[in-house]
Amino acid sequence: MKKILYSLIICLNTVAAFASYDQALALYQGKKYQESLAMVADELVVADDYKENSPNYKLRYLAAHNHWKLGNDQSAVAHFRKCMSIKKSAIEPYIDCAMLLLEKQRFGDAASIAEDGLKLKDDPMLYWVLGRVAMARKDFWRAKELLEKANSLDPELYVSYNDLGIVLIQLNKAGDANTAFSVALAIYPDSAEANYNMAYSCLLLGRKNDAVLYSKRALELSPDNEVVKKLIQKIESDR
Repeated sequence: MKKILYSLIICLNTVAAFASYDQALALYQGKKYQESLAMVADELVVADDYKENSPNYKLRYLAAHNHWKLGNDQSAVAHFRKCMSIKKSAIEPYIDCAMLLLEKQRFGDAASIAEDGLKLKDDPMLYWVLGRVAMARKDFWRAKELLEKANSLDPELYVSYNDLGIVLIQLNKAGDANTAFSVALAIYPDSAEANYNMAYSCLLLGRKNDAVLYSKRALELSPDNEVVKKLIQKIESDR
């Protein structure tokens, strides 16, 4: 009887914990990051980090994203790292932590996390992160290799095709860049950046009419973008 009651208590506590998680997630989705974080803190029991079926993985993962939104980078990284320890088979904390570090231009740290994640799983997002790091370091041949690997693993990864096009322009391969931007636009036609890049590659290839069309589409999608406006002026002055 005691065993049955104990199991029932565990079950009820788990249900309550996941209900609280859902509320905290709803707050996060409503951009109420501080309130979401407070709810997570109320539910998180540090001693439960390594208990089977512990809700701590989800709670810490959500806490990491709240801290990310609030600009608390170190706290976000700490929660992501704890998630890696709690659920050793999960690739998501590696991806998100690497993306956070990349966003903050902590390129060495981003590359280190991505490389650790690749020991767990061949993931296209981690190759993309490493490709972006190589771009930042102006190692364009290495970036090309990494971005092509990302594309081979996920043919729908728009950002990787777009970045590959940028790298190919740096390598004086405007025709190949144009192809990469074409794929990016096929996946995400409403990207102002990809339309701009497509326009620029068309201009390099001497296809000025196409350059006008893509640059104007980029301006429609991003009306206040001064870079796009300057490209349009350049195209018009060269015609």
